[in-house]
Amino acid sequence: MKRKVFDLPASDFGWQVARDIFFLVCLLAMSFYAVYFASEDASRVFFLSLLIFFVLSKKDYFWFAFFFIIAQGPGHLFADLSAASSHRLPFYTFLAGMSFTPIDLFVLVALAKSLTLGKKATLRLRKPLFLLLLYIAFTLIVTSTLYGTDIDVVAWNIRWLFYYSVILSFYYLMNGKKDVYLFAILVFPVVLFIFFTQVHFLVTGNEFVNLFSPGYRSLTLIVLTGSIRPMVGGILILFLCYFFSILLLVDKEHVLPRTHIYLIAAVALLSVFVSATRQWFVVFSFMFLGYALLIRKKILSTLGILASILIVVGALTYFSVIPSDTLLHGSWLRIQEVLSLTRGDISAIGTAQNRFVNQLPILLGVIKRNPVIGYGFSNTTMVYYDNDLGFVNTILIFGIIGFLLHVNLFVHIFMLLLKSAKKIGAGNTCKGPLRVLALAWAGLLLIYLTTQDFFAFYFNKVFFVSVLIVFTEYFARKALNEELYGKAGKVLNGTISGERWRI
Repeated sequence: MKRKVFDLPASDFGWQVARDIFFLVCLLAMSFYAVYFASEDASRVFFLSLLIFFVLSKKDYFWFAFFFIIAQGPGHLFADLSAASSHRLPFYTFLAGMSFTPIDLFVLVALAKSLTLGKKATLRLRKPLFLLLLYIAFTLIVTSTLYGTDIDVVAWNIRWLFYYSVILSFYYLMNGKKDVYLFAILVFPVVLFIFFTQVHFLVTGNEFVNLFSPGYRSLTLIVLTGSIRPMVGGILILFLCYFFSILLLVDKEHVLPRTHIYLIAAVALLSVFVSATRQWFVVFSFMFLGYALLIRKKILSTLGILASILIVVGALTYFSVIPSDTLLHGSWLRIQEVLSLTRGDISAIGTAQNRFVNQLPILLGVIKRNPVIGYGFSNTTMVYYDNDLGFVNTILIFGIIGFLLHVNLFVHIFMLLLKSAKKIGAGNTCKGPLRVLALAWAGLLLIYLTTQDFFAFYFNKVFFVSVLIVFTEYFARKALNEELYGKAGKVLNGTISGERWRI
């Protein structure tokens, strides 16, 4: 009997993935041409036409993957949103003082499509999310009145806030497991492109994006060695693909060949290491260790990922693309500083010391004047917001009350994942994926509590968090449905197959 994937013969599913990836690559190439070579009017027409195709399409996962990739700026492409730039996504101005990018319009259209054509389902995290939304609306009104604000400041903040609507649109428009998995699988190849741009930078000393938008990216150096530092363009793409590749390794569906999954996980991990980004390297290593010790309890897949890393590094050095010391040495010296930090020596990391000694006192001084409800979407927030200080920014914007509501959301997320994993049997196909998602949220929480804010100010980060919340909702719901289906033999949500559960 031939193996099936999502009720399809494995060969048919493979061809569907290959076709979708081919069309996605073509669409990204056309978008690249529209942004960096075509006239602004042609670019506007092109991206508007894509929105029309999205409305008419039944492959919503494909369009979510496309706009998610564009929003994250892979290899620093599509990342320049300056009004003065001649190489950026086009702006659409429908009202005076309010401009929209194609990504903004996609979020608006996706919400409208999901509310009219999507299949509604109840969010398990609806209470903490709704409570947080109500509080944000309250702070918007109160703080704007107390501290004053400008219309452009309000417009900017409402922009990232509206990206949370992706939770509903993505949740309502995904048609079960197949769509959820295809969304992530379509993003996988971008990991290879991001790593290519890093290697290009190491070899040439010039960022890949600068070939088409001269001067957009300045030179970044590793202070310890003076060597150039190839920063990741699109780190949340790497994070998504990294944790989802691990999720596929514990999934019993066997959606992709393991060699493909090993390659994506290995390149994502290597890309973070080469960038010498300590915080993300710690998170990726934490997840890898958690996978090796807590989930699989086998060494075969762990060795597969490690072997893939060695093969990639070996191929680059063997064919003289780049010397191994250039690829690894400087990054390793910088990442070693993390060990000093764990021993309490904060002075070993200059950036960490600067944040604690210089940046943090300034921000705390502002927060002390209004610690309870924060400054909301006021000019004060715009002046003092500091993305190097993670959750402290949440207190700046929403006060201690708002921060506690964010903590409440995290608590509900972990309770949902861990309780769902505990309640289901060992044979449930979602047991492993639920644990991987718990590891992903733990990694995100670690960075949020130390450096970066993922929940405000930046639309691409809110887009990612919204997708991660839907993944959490989906696997928790599927785990319960699968458990009930297996025990009671009932058909739930109008489906007749144990492999196509409605979200």
